[in-house]
Amino acid sequence: MQKEEIKKNILERINQIDDINRLNILQTILNTLENEQVGLDEVHNVLETEDFSGYIKEWLKNM
Repeated sequence: MQKEEIKKNILERINQIDDINRLNILQTILNTLENEQVGLDEVHNVLETEDFSGYIKEWLKNM
């Protein structure tokens, strides 16, 4: 399925829901997915490491 077709199908299914509890559940799921994406972006920024190999080699030479 193409992205636009999937979006259309999801919207059609959501539009058929009349139960407020189910709509609240869907909203919670979407909010959770959004928060997790923000969390993943932060993790990727934190996981960037510095290369200390040159520093370590010099330190070992001086020992």
